Amino acid sequence: MKKITVEVYSDFVCPWCWIAKKRLEKAIDKLSHEMDVEVVPRAYRLAKGMRPIAFKEALSQKTGSPNQALMFMESIRDNAFLEGLDYRFESMRFGDTTSAHQYVKAVSDLALQSTYVERLYRAGTTEGRDIFDERVLRELALEVGASELFGFDSAEAAILADEAAVSGLDTGVPLFVINGSRYVSGAQQTEVFWKVLRAAAADLSTEKESTSETSCSIAGCTR
Repeated sequence: MKKITVEVYSDFVCPWCWIAKKRLEKAIDKLSHEMDVEVVPRAYRLAKGMRPIAFKEALSQKTGSPNQALMFMESIRDNAFLEGLDYRFESMRFGDTTSAHQYVKAVSDLALQSTYVERLYRAGTTEGRDIFDERVLRELALEVGASELFGFDSAEAAILADEAAVSGLDTGVPLFVINGSRYVSGAQQTEVFWKVLRAAAADLSTEKESTSETSCSIAGCTR
């Protein structure tokens, strides 16, 4: 069985990232009989140095209009609903997620890392928990069985390395790098992930390829 590695560059305050994650997982599940896919979480912060504020406020600031922000949230909710996700914008916040990424880096087991990432999305998006609070981050780590955390001293350097690795690309997050050569940007449909994964497994080309859809950068989200 062929081995595929997917590096997932995302941020916990990116509204499209959780949706895209679920679509990727559906594609991986469909191909489970054909290939072994290893998912590697990577860090990309959208709001470095920004104190957490209400997500609605942040979105209104970025779009320049409460009405535009409302339309944006409705679009996200519609897409999230199709993936079985519950987005509660009234309790969501936007800000610097350095601490959350540090805790992910401190989980040594890759499978447990992915479980923790999922828990962080649900906590911050659906449950209204404060993922900017280190006490909450520790509690969530324990909930998923990550009782031993290592490497906090090197976690920030690892975050910077992740961001530097994609700094030259004209894209934001979510960003998926397949086998180091194929790039999928944004909240693509499941079928797109399925096709790219199959193409990577077939090794039809050594040339870098890219596909773009809805994504978020430091400047905001685009379609």
